[in-house]
Amino acid sequence: MVTKGGAGKSMKRILAILIRDVKSGTREFLFLYIMLAPIIIAIGLRLFIPGVNAVSFQFALDGSLNPEVIETFERYGKVEILEGRADIESRVDRTDDIIGVTKNEDGKYVVILEGNEEESSKYIAQQILAGMEDKTTDIEISFSDIGRSMSSIAVYGATSVIIMAIVLSGMVIGLNIVEEKESRTISALRVSPMGRMEFIFGKSLIGLLLPIVETLIILRVLGITDIDLGMALVMTVASSFVAVIMGFLMGVLSSNQISAIANMKFLLIIVSGSVIGAIVMPQNLHVFLYWSPLYWSTIGLVEIITNTAAWSNIAVYTLWITALSALVFLSFKRRIAKGLA
Repeated sequence: MVTKGGAGKSMKRILAILIRDVKSGTREFLFLYIMLAPIIIAIGLRLFIPGVNAVSFQFALDGSLNPEVIETFERYGKVEILEGRADIESRVDRTDDIIGVTKNEDGKYVVILEGNEEESSKYIAQQILAGMEDKTTDIEISFSDIGRSMSSIAVYGATSVIIMAIVLSGMVIGLNIVEEKESRTISALRVSPMGRMEFIFGKSLIGLLLPIVETLIILRVLGITDIDLGMALVMTVASSFVAVIMGFLMGVLSSNQISAIANMKFLLIIVSGSVIGAIVMPQNLHVFLYWSPLYWSTIGLVEIITNTAAWSNIAVYTLWITALSALVFLSFKRRIAKGLA
C-alpha cells in the first residue's frame, strides 16, 4: 500500500479509522464489554476495599511472648506465631491486614503496622495489652510502621485493573482487524487512497487513547488522586505499545472472532503470569520476569500509586518496556505485514 494525498487528508483518513472503530465498539456487545470491563471491575473493587477491613483481626505474635499474652490475643482474632521481629515485619508487609506484636531489647511491647490500617486496627493491640494490666505488670507499648500509606488491596488492585485496561485495548484492535478481514475491508484498501501505514496508525489509536481514558477513570473511581499523574500517563502510554503489537498479532493470526477469543485467552495467561509474578514473587526471583514488558509496567505502576516512584526509575522502566516491545515487534513484523497484505 502506498499513502496518497497530503498530510491533512492522511490525518482525516487516520481519524476516520478511529471513529469507525469507536462506533463499531459501541455497537457490538463484545467490544463494548471489553472496553467497559476494567471500569466495572474498578467499581466492584472500590465497593470491596472497605469490606476487607471489616473481617476479624489478625495478629502476628512473636513466639517468645508470654503464653498468657498469646492466649489473650487468640480471643480477639486469628493468631500466627512467628520467630523474631524480622519475620513479623515480613508477614505484616504482605497484602492482607495483620498486626504484629513483639518485644524490643528493653522488654517493652512493640506493635508493628504497615501504616495503612484503619484506626480500629491501629489501636486494638494496644487496647488488648492495656486490658491485661491487672495480670501483666509494667506494660509499655510503642508503635512501628513499615511505611505503607495505602491499602495493599487498593495498590495491587488498581495496578492489575490498569494493566487489564491496557491489554484489553490491544484486544479491541485485534477484534477490529478480524472484523475488517471478515468484511474484506483490508482487501479493498489496495485500491483505496488509504496507505498501509495510515491503516496501522488509525488502528493503533484506539489502543493508545482508550487506556489513557480508562486509567484516569480507574484512578478516580478508586480514589487514588494524590499521585504524579504525569508519571502514570507516561507508564500507561509506554505499556500500550506492547498491547498494540499484541492486538495486531492477534488480528492477523485469527480467522474469525472465535479464534480471536481463543488467542486472547492465551495472551491473557502470559500477561497474568507477569503481573502476579511481579506482585507475589520474592524480589530475588524477579529476574526471571525481566523478559516481560508488562512486568516493568506493573513495577512502575505500583511505585507510582504508592508515591515511591522517581522520574529516573520511570525512565528506566519505560526504556525496558520500549526496548522489549520493539523486540517483540521485530520478531513478528513480517507476520503482521503479511496478514495485513
